[in-house]
Amino acid sequence: MTNQISKLDKKIKKLERERKIQELSLSKINRKKRTRRLIQIGALSEKYFDLHQNDLHEVEEIFSQFSNFVKSNKLTKYKK
Repeated sequence: MTNQISKLDKKIKKLERERKIQELSLSKINRKKRTRRLIQIGALSEKYFDLHQNDLHEVEEIFSQFSNFVKSNKLTKYKK
């Protein structure tokens, strides 16, 4: 009986390790996707708003200035 319990405990620990590995892998994939998306958005904002010469504070002020306009005038098909 104790032998069976020991085997089950080992199996549980193995499955927990595998689950943790899968969660870390998924987290890493999601983080890479988010990083890529943020880089793409930054590149597009530089391209269309000619922001490559502005520092971060200036860019934030520009985005803040137009934020409400963009939010309220976003095409319906892009609203989520």
